[in-house]
Amino acid sequence: MSASKRIAFAVGVSWLSRAVSILANLFLMPILFRYMGKEELGLWFLLGNSQAFLSLLGMGIAPTLTRHIALAKGKSGADPNVELSHESQQHIADLVTTGRIILQWLAVVVFFIAWASGYGLIGQLELKEVSPQTVFWAWTLMCGGYAVGVWVSYLNCWLAGIGYVGWDSLITTVISLLTIFANITAVLLGGGLLVLAAILVGSGLVQRLVFLALIRWKKPEMLAVRGQWNADFAQAMVQPAIYAWLTSIGSFLILRTDDYFIALLQDVSSIPAYRATYQFVSTFFMIVAPIAGSSSVFISQMWQAGELEAIQRIVIRNAKITLCVMASGVAFILTAGREFLALWLGPDNFVGYPILVVFCIMLTLEAQHNVMAQSARATEDERYAPWAIASGVLNVIFTWILIRPFGLLGVALGTMLAQLFTNNWYAVYRPINRLKINSKFYVKHVFFLWLITLFVSLFLSIIFKYNVNNLFFNNNWSIVILTGLICGIIFLTSFWCCILNQHQKNKLKLKIFTKINKVA
Repeated sequence: MSASKRIAFAVGVSWLSRAVSILANLFLMPILFRYMGKEELGLWFLLGNSQAFLSLLGMGIAPTLTRHIALAKGKSGADPNVELSHESQQHIADLVTTGRIILQWLAVVVFFIAWASGYGLIGQLELKEVSPQTVFWAWTLMCGGYAVGVWVSYLNCWLAGIGYVGWDSLITTVISLLTIFANITAVLLGGGLLVLAAILVGSGLVQRLVFLALIRWKKPEMLAVRGQWNADFAQAMVQPAIYAWLTSIGSFLILRTDDYFIALLQDVSSIPAYRATYQFVSTFFMIVAPIAGSSSVFISQMWQAGELEAIQRIVIRNAKITLCVMASGVAFILTAGREFLALWLGPDNFVGYPILVVFCIMLTLEAQHNVMAQSARATEDERYAPWAIASGVLNVIFTWILIRPFGLLGVALGTMLAQLFTNNWYAVYRPINRLKINSKFYVKHVFFLWLITLFVSLFLSIIFKYNVNNLFFNNNWSIVILTGLICGIIFLTSFWCCILNQHQKNKLKLKIFTKINKVA
């Protein structure tokens, strides 16, 4: 299987996972809003958001280990199906063993640091309906589950690093679906915060056990080569891991502190509507995020093999797809966002179009710099930490200042402004230079494609909504469904005309005609 096909498989699985999660959450979210108190639900969102905080304690080891395994494989060639030399096999085995030992000790540290910091936060909350003891035990369970996840994360690094991307997402999809159904059942039966935390931890443990069983069943040869602890490999991972960790801290301060500000400076009960709206807008970002992530290991292998032109083609293609999806998604959100949220959460949970607009700007720019920065970081270019930290600090300062006069809008504005001054430009500028991409070519083929797709989608959607408002079938369902169809058609048109090359179009036509003839 070629690199493009493996990337497509991984992205397809990620999209399937996201689609299943979206559909399942369409059922879960209204049940949570109707059967849990606002304070308890706000705490659940707060604890769930804290999973991102726990991920910071991984110290950047997992992504660095994955990249080093991919670079080790690249010594045998850039072809994903290349037969590994004995040197590469032993190098990978030693990397896996070294990474596993580091992660085992890190898991113990993760548990105690996470537990202590969470205990301090819980003590600062003014709770009226939920006891602090319940929140404390729920947090303890989540810390234990995440520590185990850190311990065995070397399995993900192993498979992804040698090019088997998408397998973990496939397992995650099934487990996540079962978890959501378990959550729905628990809430309907009266289960609260503690039960949901236990289900979350249990699903994580089951996922890891299934993942290990899959490796032993499908790829037993991966366990044949015995690796040893290598101090030089561990030392080589330290600096890029620290940079990756600092970048993650910046990302956490940028995107994951909103709930804490709302909880401490406003009210925990304000979190659900704000978080649900952000989740709605970020759905399109989550759709495109796997594109860059799935390509990273192959970019690492190509970089090691010196195939720069192949890397440039992958990056430009990924940027085109990413921004086209965001353009169509933003058009849908700005046209039918109120109606969708009314159907999903009820009419009383709409936070306003100003916040929606800020989220759309912020996540579009985030999607662009994410796809570019991940590509450059795959080449061992971990130089984004200072800018990420600066953005995180600015976000805390701006949010602290703006939340008082503007409320929830101030929280969103703080994040957007912090990103505009830092990551949104630097994390595009540096990858273009690092990967030697022509900036004029990028503007012409990526930026203008995004602009045209956004303008056409938004223009046609607004005209449609205006006309629907004057017809007898004007209702939320018709606006949401038909606006979605319009934006989807515009995206597919952009994809066909400006992203697929002629060879890919011919192959796709042949497949479609073949299937039509079989049906006929």
